[in-house]
Amino acid sequence: MSFFSSSGGTYSFSNYSVAKYIGNASSSISTRVNQSVLSPDDESKDKTKTPDLKPTPDTAVDARAKLTDLYGDLDTTSSKYKDDIEAFRKDIFDDLEFDRETLHLIASNENGYFSDEEIEAAKQVMQEQLDEILKKDAPEAGPTADNYLSLLKYLEEETSAEEQKSFEWAESKASAQAAYKRLSGGKESDLFSNDPVVNLLTKAHEDLFDAQKTNPDAKLESMSSYDSAQYQWERNNNSYDAYTSPDAWWK
Repeated sequence: MSFFSSSGGTYSFSNYSVAKYIGNASSSISTRVNQSVLSPDDESKDKTKTPDLKPTPDTAVDARAKLTDLYGDLDTTSSKYKDDIEAFRKDIFDDLEFDRETLHLIASNENGYFSDEEIEAAKQVMQEQLDEILKKDAPEAGPTADNYLSLLKYLEEETSAEEQKSFEWAESKASAQAAYKRLSGGKESDLFSNDPVVNLLTKAHEDLFDAQKTNPDAKLESMSSYDSAQYQWERNNNSYDAYTSPDAWWK
């Protein structure tokens, strides 16, 4: 999504660009079925054999069922739209009108239930929801401080607890905070986050704004605070062992 800067230019961030999720739908389904049919005695005996997998949310199961049923009704599959997500959304995805919590589950695809086309469609809809808030009242010179304040409120009140744990949510929150602060003359809001990752990303956006004054091609990912935020998020989610800094000396 591209956001307008106060100087009339634009800068952008890509939601769901660095998400790292691992899931296996068939294993998850098998685990759930085994748990439901085993007797208490069998369950106690089988504890050492059952993988410790994160339960699949019922919302994700329901979304999968709705999509599958619709494909059956239309005698089609999502893969037929692999080169035309716009048509996929028009013909199938948008008709189901998934709420944001469901869209996040599809976009993250933590349990491996959803196709590439379904994931991309969910990401697009989520981005458009945020973009719609920034375009409210059709500001001619781009989003105003009030638009960004509305976006901060939406991110705080209309997103699920699971989405708020994601790096992408932190990116969206930080971008809105940095833009609001700049457009309001340095003011802060009660809607600002105290989360260290969000604060690091906010600084990254502020540093990017300054960097683009002399280098219009500067990227958010090249800001040192962005790298620190990603490391902190990985650490918070117990996956920091797999993280390697882009500027690591051992590379």
